[in-house]
Amino acid sequence: MMLKGSGPSYNVSQSDFPYSFNEEGYLRHRETYKPYRFTFKLSDVQGTEREHQSLCHYITQHVYSLLEENFHLIRFYLEEGSFVFLSPGALEHPGSLMVLIQDWGSMRCGVWSWKIVAHEGLERGSQIPYLRWAALESCAVILMNPNEGGQTMERHVQLVWERLMSNSSAEHIFVVAHGYGGLAFVDLLCHWLDEVENRVKAVAFLDSSHSLWHQPLGKAGRDWLKSHSRTWILSTKPLNRSVGSLKAGCPQISAGTECHDSAPSVCMESVFRFFTKIMKPKAPPTPFEIITRSKSRRSDPNNNSPSY
Repeated sequence: MMLKGSGPSYNVSQSDFPYSFNEEGYLRHRETYKPYRFTFKLSDVQGTEREHQSLCHYITQHVYSLLEENFHLIRFYLEEGSFVFLSPGALEHPGSLMVLIQDWGSMRCGVWSWKIVAHEGLERGSQIPYLRWAALESCAVILMNPNEGGQTMERHVQLVWERLMSNSSAEHIFVVAHGYGGLAFVDLLCHWLDEVENRVKAVAFLDSSHSLWHQPLGKAGRDWLKSHSRTWILSTKPLNRSVGSLKAGCPQISAGTECHDSAPSVCMESVFRFFTKIMKPKAPPTPFEIITRSKSRRSDPNNNSPSY
């Protein structure tokens, strides 16, 4: 089990941070309007760490404000110092529920990668596009926060399951797990197999760290993942191409990128199509009667040929 990263201490004032987000969601210098540039000095480890803390703190607080003000999400405290964001009435929502689990590190709720947010913008590095899709599809959401609060990622995912997901009224629960978040979800499956199988309809693993063979999942769990999950892995192939070994345990397709931090953004539309097929299965074709010429003649008292 891996302990979460210590993360930033968040003791730097936001007003002291020289960058801010513009209307397009890009980080720009407050005076020069130039793109963000991380200052790394090998001779000044403490200075580099302070800049990392300032960046993570600013991005986190800005994203939190967007979650609350633009998407009206609320904080739910699991235990002291540990909370998640979820949509109002998420547990009573009868339709679909989407749960997002980010990778291990210094990322907080709503962020896939602070590096991508800093250099490529909120649309590429945050979970906001996923929330926008959920709103369009009338999905409730839970945004996990496994790097906050001091517990392991596995423990955080278990708490979210026990307190929230298992009590949800949703017909469909979908999970998106990036990096170590995938390992933490499989760990949950190892301990709560029957319950998870009955509630979760699909899992999207994005360059996940999980292992179906080294985690004590068992045959029943592996069989369930084979039919209920997809894994998007880093590849030089275009998005959605089949890749990997047939022994992987579930279908593996290309994420369309070789960058781990970019995977959630690049393969996002593919993930949505995967979920949509489950939410809105195609109706079976309507049977129709083939009218033969001889039958149409018998049904026409004047023996007139049908007109088209």
